[in-house]
Amino acid sequence: MKKNQNHTGAIVLAKMFASFLETVAGKRSGHTITGYRCAMRLFASFAEQRLGANTSRFDITYFTESNVSGFLQWLRDEQGVSPQTCNNRLCQLRAFLKHASKDPAVMPYYLSLCQIERYATENRTRVVEPLSRDTIKTMMSTPGTATETGLRYTLVIALLYTMALRVDEVLSIRIKDLMLDVSKPYVTVVGKGRKARTAYFFKATLKTLRKYIEKEHGEHPNPDAYLIFSRSGGQFCKASARGINKQLAVYAAKARESCPEVPESLHSHQFRHSMATHMLEDGMNVFQISKMLGHESVETTMDYLGVTVSMLDSAIQKIESTAAQSIKPVWEKNIRKLQDLF
Repeated sequence: MKKNQNHTGAIVLAKMFASFLETVAGKRSGHTITGYRCAMRLFASFAEQRLGANTSRFDITYFTESNVSGFLQWLRDEQGVSPQTCNNRLCQLRAFLKHASKDPAVMPYYLSLCQIERYATENRTRVVEPLSRDTIKTMMSTPGTATETGLRYTLVIALLYTMALRVDEVLSIRIKDLMLDVSKPYVTVVGKGRKARTAYFFKATLKTLRKYIEKEHGEHPNPDAYLIFSRSGGQFCKASARGINKQLAVYAAKARESCPEVPESLHSHQFRHSMATHMLEDGMNVFQISKMLGHESVETTMDYLGVTVSMLDSAIQKIESTAAQSIKPVWEKNIRKLQDLF
């Protein structure tokens, strides 16, 4: 015989939140609504883990300045969330409390959230413009492979684009990081935050890589040598990103003669951004793209792909508009986690 569970406290809050979502439906994008729900689910998870909340004891009184500040710190320290995303979560919870504050009893909690200061963030730069596929094709063929410099930059462009690597990740690769004699050749790169990840080679890139290693490193490469090394400093001296970008600008000027789309301000990071954008346009799941890029969260990837994020917006709206008609609330089921209510 099943025990009767008292979900009253949490259900009241869940119904308030559902009412809020119904009110903003049609006035906010699907992506924004998804953000509201994500913020609430995360706060519920935090409250359960840190504040002793459960399905019978989780209500509006948990939205105090102290609790929400603790929640934001938890996101920063334990979930690795960026300051900008923390600020977004705060705004999303405030939006819900503002709606609920039509009830005078809720107003003090809304005002307490208004006292919380936002995290300082760096100035947001404009979204990186992806390069067109024609531009990529032209840039890939411009250096050529007949000369040492041409082969070097053909490889650099291939690594930046086909593997969506950051320029510093490319320049930090040592011979020992390459695993070429396996069924799926790959390289281990170290990205931001000193986090390592695996990146797999396309066949064409692998062919260029082998040719480059043979020409630049010989038959028996030193494992500790940098793959793309400094011409002046030698194999154990890392090449500079500034030098790479300077030479890319030279090739961009040459490529522009046959492809006017090549931007005058072309820089290395645009190749990585372009690969991610092209994969999104080709239908790749944003979660897969996020993993490929080495981002800590999908939200970072969504920001990163702002140029085409409207495609995801549209998809989310369609999904939610149809799902809302068919999915029933889970309030009457055995709820194991608070976040399942939202």
